[in-house]
Amino acid sequence: MEYIYNTIESLKLKNIRLDSVVKKEESYIWKNMIRIEQLKKEKLRKKDALLRKNLQA
Repeated sequence: MEYIYNTIESLKLKNIRLDSVVKKEESYIWKNMIRIEQLKKEKLRKKDALLRKNLQA
């Protein structure tokens, strides 16, 4: 049970980090849309994994 909790917390932190990176990328005048799209997809994958872990707990 503690392993799942640690994993959930880790996923939450990664999701927060990805959110800040996306915001930073979007703030540039010359936006790298490919990079932003990759980050958003990774964020969705982390969010899906978080939801699955929450259902297991």
